Amino acid sequence: MEKNLKAVGIIAEYNPFHNGHKYHLEQALTESGADVCVSVISGNFTQRGEIALLDKWTRAETAVRNGVNLVVEMPAVFACSNAGYFAEAGVEILEALGAESICFGSESGNTEELGRIAREIESNMEKLEEEIKTGVKDGLSYPRARSQAILRLFGENAASVIESPNNILAIEYIRRMKNARPLAVKRLGAGYHDTDSLDSMASATAVRKLLKEGSDISRIVPEISREMLENSRDCFADSQMLTPLIIQKVLQTSAEELNFIFGAEEGLGNIMKNRVRYWKSYEDIVDDLKSKRYTRTRIERVLVHTLLGIKREDMLCASKYIRVLAFDEKGSMYLKQVKKSRECKLPIITNINRDKDAFPEIQATLEKDILAADIYNMACGRDLYAYSEYVKKPAAIKTRP
Repeated sequence: MEKNLKAVGIIAEYNPFHNGHKYHLEQALTESGADVCVSVISGNFTQRGEIALLDKWTRAETAVRNGVNLVVEMPAVFACSNAGYFAEAGVEILEALGAESICFGSESGNTEELGRIAREIESNMEKLEEEIKTGVKDGLSYPRARSQAILRLFGENAASVIESPNNILAIEYIRRMKNARPLAVKRLGAGYHDTDSLDSMASATAVRKLLKEGSDISRIVPEISREMLENSRDCFADSQMLTPLIIQKVLQTSAEELNFIFGAEEGLGNIMKNRVRYWKSYEDIVDDLKSKRYTRTRIERVLVHTLLGIKREDMLCASKYIRVLAFDEKGSMYLKQVKKSRECKLPIITNINRDKDAFPEIQATLEKDILAADIYNMACGRDLYAYSEYVKKPAAIKTRP
């Protein structure tokens, strides 16, 4: 009788896959004692509302060639959203795939401490939301209002921990775990927003900056990643490519409709309509719309939601599913094990042409993934048919000699 494979889950973006990701993967497998690693990644648009450097298929294949066994996609409506929605989708997908533990990087690296803060927040969520709401009404940005509310409710230590972006995500992951065991790995080297570090553990932001400058990246990414990135230099995407598409969409959409876009509250749609003819670049758009209340990240998400037509009601009925992007031999074995067990409660999509009609309950959400791919391909000047979701198939990677 074959032994069941044990899986550890990772929620990531791999934008692009660098040395820090490789270290995280190795630690996840070691600390969990798992046989396989399953990763759920954002698609062509990231959690911060940015266009991904490379498309999801290339990033998934790179991850598998670097040792991840199975890569699946987080639906676009959740992937390009705040930490709560992002964490909810990632955890639910990994738990549906049977991951016994979920490993995440954090500035803290202290699973026990993060778990305690997560429990405190969960127990006082209503009070926390009221405090944040009051802070925002008083003119604070959402991050500042949240930080001050946590300081008042839970003390200096919790407020200090939650200042760091990966700690925020870590706490959101833990809050949403029902079956999996949380495992925190301390981030090494540069911080998330550090763009200048040439340390071997440089951030993804720093890697992207160096790539766009044409600089050498051999010290900061695994060799497999370097080769794939060097071969893809002509395919790098940049948010500036979205400018004409955003302007066209805003011109074609009424202010009323724009005000119903997820994240666009308090008349932002009216401002977009009034300002659209002044925009000449992506930075013009973001700088024009951001404010104390609307952070840069929130504006960038709103712009993606506008392109995809994601409204507030879409988030209320959005579905989760398992969209397979790439796998190796072990990943294939694990996927078969999951299907055979019949315990997975989410649809598994390996062939969109066949599976789209088989699961009518996910069609509306899946359509946003299809549109996200089309918009990405349009922005990058690619052949819409050749790179469409209806043509691309999961990559089966042979990693053994």
